[in-house]
Amino acid sequence: MSGAGNDFIMVDLTGGTPARVLDGPVIRRLCTRGLSVGADGVIEILPDSGASFRMRYTNSDGGVASMCGNGGRCAAVFAASLGLAPSSEPFTFRSDAGLHRAEVTSPYSARIWMTDPVLHFLAGEIALHDTARCLASLVDTGVPHAVLFPPDSVKGDFLRDAPSFRSHPRFGPEGANVDFAVPDGRSSLMLRTWERGVEGETLACGTGAVAAVFCGLNLGLLDLPVEVRVRSGLILRVGSDAYGWWLEGEARMVFAAELLSWSVGLTEGM
Repeated sequence: MSGAGNDFIMVDLTGGTPARVLDGPVIRRLCTRGLSVGADGVIEILPDSGASFRMRYTNSDGGVASMCGNGGRCAAVFAASLGLAPSSEPFTFRSDAGLHRAEVTSPYSARIWMTDPVLHFLAGEIALHDTARCLASLVDTGVPHAVLFPPDSVKGDFLRDAPSFRSHPRFGPEGANVDFAVPDGRSSLMLRTWERGVEGETLACGTGAVAAVFCGLNLGLLDLPVEVRVRSGLILRVGSDAYGWWLEGEARMVFAAELLSWSVGLTEGM
C-alpha cells in the first residue's frame, strides 16, 4: 500500500498465526528495494480485544517503531477492506503509541487521530558541524521529530544536513526524524522528511506532517487546518478537533501478491 508516497507491506495476522514469522532480519530483507519487495516498512494487523485491530509497525531496518501516521491510515483502509473495521463510520485501533480513532473517507483515503503531541522544546538552538547553528523544535507525535522552519530549513542542504540532525545528541540517544518545513501562506506548507529506521528521505511522513504543523502553530506561523505537500507531490491535511490532532490523505492498495519463500531467505549481506 501507499500512503501519499510512504509504501508498506501489509500483513493480516488476525487469523491466529502461531508464531511470528516476520522478525527484524526478515523484514529488513523484504524491504530492500531492488532485491525483494521493497518498502519503507511492514505493517502487521493483529487482533485486539479493546479495538477493531492492533497495528504493529516495523521500519525497513528491522527496528520496531511505536507509530507511523501514513501507515496508520493504510492500516485503516486495509482493515476495512478485510471486514475488520467499518468502512463508513469511525472506529478505533491500537498502535504501540496508544489508541487511535480512525475513519475511512473513501476506498483510497483515510483520516486518523493521533496521540497527543508532546513538545520537548520549541525553537531551541542546535549546533551543527563546527560553527553552524540553527533553531529546531523537538516534538513527539508517536515518534520524535526535529522540525526546522525558514531560514534554517532553506539555507542548508537537506540531504547533507538531515543525517547529522537525525543523530544529534540534543535529540536523545536514539535521535529523531528530521523535518524541513517551508510555509506557503498560513494554511499550507512544503515538507521534506528524513526518517530514522529508513535512514533516508521518504516521499511522505504522516507523523512528520503533524509535527511540523504542531510546531508551526505554536510558533505563530500557521492556522489550522493545514495542507502539507510532501515529497511525492501529494497533499496531506492536518488539523485538530474535539478528538485531538488528525491526519488525512491518500491511502491506497497498489498490488497484492504471493511472497515466494526464496525472497525471505536472501543473504544477510544485502
